[in-house]
Amino acid sequence: MRIKKSKKRLLGYVKFTLMGTECEKFISEAITEGIKIFDVENDGGVYYAKTLPENYAKLAGLKRKYYVRMRIIEKKGLWHRGYRYRNRYGILLGLIAYGLVIFFCSDIVWDISVTGNSDISDESILEFLSDNGIYAGAPRKGLQNTLTELKAMLSYDRLAWISIETEGSRVNVKLSETIDNPKKGLSVSTPCNIVASKGGIIKSAEVNRGALLREIGSGVAEGDIIVSGIVNDGAGNISVGHADAVILAEFEETASFYREFTTTERVKTDETITKEYIKLFGFTFPRRNTEYLDGYTYATDSYKTKLFGLEMPWTRVVVEGRGTKEVTVTRTVNDVKKQLEMELENYERNFLREYKIIDRDISYNRDENGMEISCKYTLLGDIAQQSEIFYKEEE
Repeated sequence: MRIKKSKKRLLGYVKFTLMGTECEKFISEAITEGIKIFDVENDGGVYYAKTLPENYAKLAGLKRKYYVRMRIIEKKGLWHRGYRYRNRYGILLGLIAYGLVIFFCSDIVWDISVTGNSDISDESILEFLSDNGIYAGAPRKGLQNTLTELKAMLSYDRLAWISIETEGSRVNVKLSETIDNPKKGLSVSTPCNIVASKGGIIKSAEVNRGALLREIGSGVAEGDIIVSGIVNDGAGNISVGHADAVILAEFEETASFYREFTTTERVKTDETITKEYIKLFGFTFPRRNTEYLDGYTYATDSYKTKLFGLEMPWTRVVVEGRGTKEVTVTRTVNDVKKQLEMELENYERNFLREYKIIDRDISYNRDENGMEISCKYTLLGDIAQQSEIFYKEEE
């Protein structure tokens, strides 16, 4: 005989044996009285069954009526595990404290993340947010995200847009900065000329506004006016406006780098120092020591803490210091040459990426202490640069 399993058994059950001549009557009456019994099995006259922990005492009172013997053979479930620690009040107090922390922290900001910034520092953004009521530990109901976004746009000239989003107890700040372009940094309402940012030979000109003063194939020096913002319509009418154009020119540029054969460098050792602390709402426990030992390089990693699947408001921060020492390194001519070539590649990748490299003329100069690499580039690129026109209007 089997009885449908109860969902309550997940909290715990008692497995027991029944022996006697009236076991079936005993089980039937228990079920009639609403006592849950499940997983009943008859093995050679010995019955095995399970019941909920709170029902076992009722069965023990009923057994005297039918003269059966009961013996517990197994106890399982959360109820029994909790009962085992019934006298350990520290666990109970800890669970209560945990519940209070979760309840309290559910309505406050735990963490703030800032992404998309490069020139504007995280510290500046976080300080601005704090002045406007957004900080770790602030009540979520009091946040004024839209108003703070508008204030940020007025406070930072380099800010193109900003979005402040609340996700649970976390505030995500996403922003984008304006891109400086010295060639085209003036507004369309500002009168200006187009001048040459570099000296070279004009290969093509695409004039959107203004009057082209130089022919294709002519040479220009740095600072020469190529497109004028002062336009004569041929009828004697002169207007001053905003010139705009793309001027492709071929020009030359040189770069050189020098490295010594013998240098003093700092290398890492096997000595390490590790410090850990907890960060909660801008505070650290124990108090963080900001003094760093000389001769060490430091790396900081932060780890979120989870408890029962929930992300906690505190962060575990690990600071690891690696010892360093100075050593004297002497390199061969070939090694220094490879380093110089890599440095030249980095220069091209970082400073010449907006131009097309037409030709390279590389040379090496060596003395008793080191080696120099020089490169003469022939480049093709836009040399148009806006230059504001200052004039006084007639009264």
